[in-house]
Amino acid sequence: MNPEEVASRLNENERKILVALRGGGASSTAALSQATGLGRDAVEKASAWAETKGVVSFREEISRFFKLTEEGQKYADEGLPEKQLIESAAGGDNELSHLKGDIPAINIALVWVRSNGWATIKGGRVEPTPEGAKAAKSETVDEKILKRLAQGAVPDGKLGTELAARIPILAKRGLVEVKEETERFVELTPFGIDVLPFVEAIASKPVITQITTEVLQSGAWRDAVIQHYDVNLPAPNLTPGKRHFISQIVDYIRRFWVELGFKEMKGHYLELSFWNFDALYQPQDHPARDLADTFYMKTPYKGRLPGGKLVEQVKATHENGWTTGSTGWQYKWDPELASRCVLRTHTTSLSVLQLSKLKPEDLPGKFFSVGRVFRNEAIDWNHLAEFYQTDGIVVGEDVTFRDMQGYLKAYLEGLGLKKFRFRPGYFPYTEMSMEAEVWIEERGGWMELFGAGMFRPEVVKPLLGVDVPVLAWGPGFDRLVMQSYHVDTIKELYGNDIGLLRKAKLWTR
Repeated sequence: MNPEEVASRLNENERKILVALRGGGASSTAALSQATGLGRDAVEKASAWAETKGVVSFREEISRFFKLTEEGQKYADEGLPEKQLIESAAGGDNELSHLKGDIPAINIALVWVRSNGWATIKGGRVEPTPEGAKAAKSETVDEKILKRLAQGAVPDGKLGTELAARIPILAKRGLVEVKEETERFVELTPFGIDVLPFVEAIASKPVITQITTEVLQSGAWRDAVIQHYDVNLPAPNLTPGKRHFISQIVDYIRRFWVELGFKEMKGHYLELSFWNFDALYQPQDHPARDLADTFYMKTPYKGRLPGGKLVEQVKATHENGWTTGSTGWQYKWDPELASRCVLRTHTTSLSVLQLSKLKPEDLPGKFFSVGRVFRNEAIDWNHLAEFYQTDGIVVGEDVTFRDMQGYLKAYLEGLGLKKFRFRPGYFPYTEMSMEAEVWIEERGGWMELFGAGMFRPEVVKPLLGVDVPVLAWGPGFDRLVMQSYHVDTIKELYGNDIGLLRKAKLWTR
């Protein structure tokens, strides 16, 4: 670093401190305050900034000392209650009933004569022990401490071992106060010594910290030192209030699909098994319906199935394929199971509900949903019992599997992913099907993101009345957020750790 350049970057208070330290050696901030005319806080602040520029070293020393409390000062003047009691008892005045009138703090005195082993109480009398008789005639350690501190505060280490050992007891009694003081010292560094001559050369010149119209018009800048600013100096972190990054991403996803011409589908967390499973052509004995995977409701236990031909068409499709060209699942479909209430396991339930509402004149159509779903999963680094999912469907005679890959490629790139892939997959309600995976560099492997495909005729025809191509996908995005925010476990996303939330950047993709 160039000493002359650093000198030009020092502010006025920093320059005053360097000049005050000209003689060499460390100086306390209190002494610098007197030498510079600055307040002590201003000296400490300026010294801290000067330290970042390498011109001074800034250290602090913590010192302890002992002083008497108000009660301790009273006993230093009048004598300790226990000493008054043992002196009276040793002199023959040991009737407890009489001593109560002579010694105001008799209860305190009794506690400490017994604690010190000076006396025993028998038959209403205070009987001194040999130690008590000795204490009555000599100056005790406690008295020596009170006498010493009555002259003023004493630093730690100046009382001696014998007296210092009793300080904790007197502090507990509230007679002695243990105080700590922090003293800060500032000293020129070797580099600061090199900078000092350049500081002294401009010490008498006015310093301009802000260029104003008046400064330019008056020409005052010609004979002044213009303060240089170093934008690389450390600055305090600002932690303004902001929305949780999950909320920001939900809004971003909504905007993304809306800008592509999609309409949002909305629904409730509580759903009928009919919409969550049956309308998706998922057989009623499918493992995904087990208690180990799905949260079934105790209250309400079941709900009302939709009216009209819809339920009959779904029932027929499950049993024999209806008019879809399929043979169905070849079992007797149970409406009681379909009416059971569950916490939705995917937002795809909204997609099939939307299909059931469409009419031929509504086609083609593009729809999306975003919301929480619930699964009875074993919790690990990338699984929770609840998470976010964003579903999408595109309905139309001319849509193709390649169109879906284009939509999802744009979606994943929009979320900031660079290394991902699509591979063949299987789902009971789509054909063809695929899965999207993202590469996790830290774990050295691919992580599953979501499934997608074209709804089978067994899904579309009972709901819509006709067999039309329907692209469908259901990506959860919690794992994508983990990638973007370098979070190792999915639980951290919802832990509301204040440190993580403060460090998390705004979602600006």
